Amino acid sequence: MFGALHSVPLPPSPDTLLALAREFTPRVEACGPATVLLDLHGLARAWPRPEALGRALVEAARGRGLTEPRVALAFSRVAARLLAAGREGLTVVSAGQEAQLLAPLPLALLGLEPEKADLFRRWGLRTLGDLAALPAGGLAERLGPEGPRLRRLARGEDDTPLVPALPPECFDCALELDWPVEGLEPLAFLLARVLEPLGLTLASRGRRAAALTLELRLVDGSVHRRTLKTAAPTALPRTWRTLLLLDLESHPPRDAIQAITVRAAPTPAREVQFSLLDPAQPSPERLSETLARLREWTEAGRGGSPALLDTHRPGAFVIETFSPGTFKATAGEPTGAARLGLRVFRPPRPARVSVEGGAPVFVAASGVRGAVADRAGPWRASGDWWDVAWSREEWDVALFEGGLYRIFRDRLRDEWFVEGELD
Repeated sequence: MFGALHSVPLPPSPDTLLALAREFTPRVEACGPATVLLDLHGLARAWPRPEALGRALVEAARGRGLTEPRVALAFSRVAARLLAAGREGLTVVSAGQEAQLLAPLPLALLGLEPEKADLFRRWGLRTLGDLAALPAGGLAERLGPEGPRLRRLARGEDDTPLVPALPPECFDCALELDWPVEGLEPLAFLLARVLEPLGLTLASRGRRAAALTLELRLVDGSVHRRTLKTAAPTALPRTWRTLLLLDLESHPPRDAIQAITVRAAPTPAREVQFSLLDPAQPSPERLSETLARLREWTEAGRGGSPALLDTHRPGAFVIETFSPGTFKATAGEPTGAARLGLRVFRPPRPARVSVEGGAPVFVAASGVRGAVADRAGPWRASGDWWDVAWSREEWDVALFEGGLYRIFRDRLRDEWFVEGELD
């Protein structure tokens, strides 16, 4: 037997009906925002009579705040769905009576396309019974295979199986402590107790954790929450415990800990093809631990991967979480083509530059000295509209003594610098 639960008006959340239906059976199919189908096979031991099961569904729906629940129980899933949408209250259908109870219901319950709905209206069809009474052969001649299929639906005959909706994956683990703990040493032991089963659950589902949220409920009632991300997703408890402990050293909780909860953001496990010829590369898990230790040793915001900002300001960048990706060659660029790179001097080296006709002709700086053989420029850049603290004029120069350098003039201070070497 199948059951259908329809809500009028719409439920406050699309998952409300699914959660309600899963209280009775795990085999539940969502049929839109207001209807769910339930596979009720095997529930006769708990509810010997179908009417009792239907009343239990109605009472549970009203307990969830659904003011006008409609429940239908039938031996075909399409009959249960149509009766729940077309009849108020509770409807229980005996075997073989599906077509009789469906006959007076409006044809619009089938969700027809506008063209077919207009065609059936011109034929004089108003109810499911009108469509069910037509000969299957005549419908096939006029509408093709779609005609007999709609006739079977109007008679309450199933043509597809129930497809259960997968429950949402939830990867979390909690531990309630008998006595509060303070300090990282006892916490390290307790973290292992929650991270190991979480890692086993992720591995059994073919998942890895791309991020992990740690929630520590403190004695004073507050919650100390930290969220960490790794360079590569992993399910190894040892790696996550190391990352969490390093983070808690920099951001310790303000009181003793009463409960621990860890929640993972799952992602599919990555597939790695190792090479027989290339040397072994360090594992991403060890790389994540190394980066976490570097972040702990450096100042806040100075550990990670630099990313250039989309601005004219020279050398502007921010620090982001290191996440290496695959190298992609530039489109149209031949493989192995030589590319110039700028070896930046930090800080830029002060220089004395001789200028003739507005262009540099001689450069002298620490480690750099010679007459200019060729040049390209200038490229001028100035401060943003809200900030005029910088303004520069850049040149790329080649010296007779050898070497290709980038120099610039600070136009506000009228001083020259060598920014780096091009090689």
